[in-house]
Amino acid sequence: MRERTGLPYESVFATVYAGLRINLCLALATLPVTVAAALGATAPAARPLTAALSVLCGPAVRGACAAFAAVTDEPQRVGRSFWAGYRAGFAHACRTAAVAAAAILVLVTDLRLATGTAFAPLTPVLLLLIALVVLVAVTVLASDRPLPARLLLPTAYLALRRWHLGLATLAVLAVLLAAVALRPAVGLLLLPAPALYVAWVNTRHVLAPLTDGPPHRAPRRG
Repeated sequence: MRERTGLPYESVFATVYAGLRINLCLALATLPVTVAAALGATAPAARPLTAALSVLCGPAVRGACAAFAAVTDEPQRVGRSFWAGYRAGFAHACRTAAVAAAAILVLVTDLRLATGTAFAPLTPVLLLLIALVVLVAVTVLASDRPLPARLLLPTAYLALRRWHLGLATLAVLAVLLAAVALRPAVGLLLLPAPALYVAWVNTRHVLAPLTDGPPHRAPRRG
């Protein structure tokens, strides 16, 4: 870690500025999702496209986490770190997001079918499964290195064992989604980086028993 000689307010300004740059990178990386969601608000036919494009949120999360790892030592390189992490983890993040989206789609469909029927007692179980899928997906995407498929079950176990961290992550993500729905400009430009930072920090604690060696960082460019 490099030595900081500036005044405290300079560090605060640098951190806030880095967060805004990460938010801008996130907005650019998920622009197709945002456009499709905006169209889906008035055109139901666009909703399947929105669901398919949501896979792009996976690499965006990977890029944000790579940028968080660079904030402490090199805040001026968060943009480069974001896109380096985005490219390096694109395929793995897309697969993770696609599997999670498919699982959530099936569970949400089952939840709607069960509501108000004889299967209504199963709704709490379905809600718990949806929350677990979201939590495991976010944990995998926010990890410092791509996790192989064989570690998905241990990841789910650790996420449940450290449920308080998972609950905090889900609560922050729920606030982010609510803010985006109610005030898109504020939600998209100000809140994504802080919310994902909380998820990233919690993930580091959750996955501590599985991590060996120093955390992976995006390659430096330039």
